[in-house]
Amino acid sequence: MIFLQLVSNRKCEFGFPRMLGPNDSAQSSTANKIGAEKYLLCGIETSLWAVYDIVIPNITIPINLGATSMDFTLSEIKIANVNVPKLKMDLQQNKPVTLFLPEASIQLSFVWKFQQNSYPYTNDRGTGDLIVQNAVLSATADSQQEKETCPGHMIISVLKTTMDYEKMRIQLKGGQSWIFQSLIDVILDSLQNQISDFLASVLMNGFIGLINGAFEDGRRQRLLSNGQFIKDERYVDKVQVGNGYISLMFSGYTYLKNNLTDEYLTQGTNSITMNKFNTEMQMAVKDEAFNNVYYIFHKYQDSYSGKDFKAIQQPKLRFTNTGALVTMLVEANGTQVEIGLIAKPRLFDDLSKVIGRISFEYQGYNIDKADEIDSEALLTQVVQHMNEVAEQTGYQYNYALMVDIRDFQPIFDPNERVMRLVGDLPQECLPY
Repeated sequence: MIFLQLVSNRKCEFGFPRMLGPNDSAQSSTANKIGAEKYLLCGIETSLWAVYDIVIPNITIPINLGATSMDFTLSEIKIANVNVPKLKMDLQQNKPVTLFLPEASIQLSFVWKFQQNSYPYTNDRGTGDLIVQNAVLSATADSQQEKETCPGHMIISVLKTTMDYEKMRIQLKGGQSWIFQSLIDVILDSLQNQISDFLASVLMNGFIGLINGAFEDGRRQRLLSNGQFIKDERYVDKVQVGNGYISLMFSGYTYLKNNLTDEYLTQGTNSITMNKFNTEMQMAVKDEAFNNVYYIFHKYQDSYSGKDFKAIQQPKLRFTNTGALVTMLVEANGTQVEIGLIAKPRLFDDLSKVIGRISFEYQGYNIDKADEIDSEALLTQVVQHMNEVAEQTGYQYNYALMVDIRDFQPIFDPNERVMRLVGDLPQECLPY
């Protein structure tokens, strides 16, 4: 099976011939508020293991008891458990996005040490837990492109984090911790403001880091069986935020790996309007993205020539209100004829590889009549060959968790020259 090699945004090693702009998008993904919330919550749920590896610096709390003072230090602080059952988003036109994680619970484990600062310089140590219940974590984030250092790469940065909570408690174990139980309220009073700001920053920056990782290295950095072609997944603009929806704009171009200057799609010719549907997600592809694939496979592999005919030109696709039509110019028995095919989308999905493939099932529509050939027999042969090729090739659509494009409905827009796959995400997070 022929696949395309994907380009990692972060590494920037392929040296594309030019920087792309907002009008160079042949592919986009748009989610409404509900879809975006489902998608990001699923991403956090499936990546929570990474939060447990976050390194947390020591915290020292000075406690003044009048006649003496002490330092109460927490070290070897680790996130022992995090439960994030919900995620909410505030999506407003041209404003940074705010994420809310309500009803969260957090448990930290630590080693505690008590050190008296005056005679008799008593000290003690043990272990403990800090438990935060019914917390609301929030982060305001924005995106930007690295146009100078890494064109096509996008970074999401955290502007502000907060954490409110209903209850915070400390459990001390080991040592002579019973002595310090009477100081728990004093310790908590000194700790809660410091720890709440700290936890909000650590956790929300950690979650945003996971999202950045997904944008950079998740579904885009994937090397497949055929390294001859590149599917260009560069971002052409920052995250687009509207009232109740969010969009990502990709290049979507296809190149021969060893000839990046052979661009079928020309500069500034592809702009996708974010038409919004009453569905949680839509994935849009321009007609020229499919023609780009036809161009590459025709020029470099002659994929559309059969046993008894030769494709003179690449197939050319255009959308109608109800589907797609493909025209081909082929030569058989020394005669050139134009063939028209009806192209019905076929959606292939492999969640284990986090890859979708959009191909077509072809039916004969029209063929030029010629005395030198059996037109109907040629049309049958071309349709059969095109369907065989479609089993092995297509436009590769790369996405992440929760999305199975086989459940999505194709909608055609001949005015915008785009096909949109629209649908809802499952209620439960799908592993991948």
